[in-house]
Amino acid sequence: MPADASARAPNRRNAIPILYTSGTYYDVGYDVGRTFRGLIEDFLENFDFFQKSLLPAYATPQGKAAYESGLAVARKNFPQYVREIQGTADGARVEFHHVSRGR
Repeated sequence: MPADASARAPNRRNAIPILYTSGTYYDVGYDVGRTFRGLIEDFLENFDFFQKSLLPAYATPQGKAAYESGLAVARKNFPQYVREIQGTADGARVEFHHVSRGR
């Protein structure tokens, strides 16, 4: 292991995870969320823009309205994508708007 590898990611290996899954869009998303829950939680917890800008904006009436408006467009034009994100959120046990905003 390179000397700097443990400094970069003390609890992670430098590898690409692979998941084989099938089913509905929701099923695939659920499998992704369940399998990569730790990675998703770490990403959301350490993504400064998400923590310092997106979540506080969502907490305002204007921010939530803007989010809901965008989500309505996504539901209309890309319903399968929204179902997959819902599955990912459910599988990872995180709120839907956290996953959809963090993607």
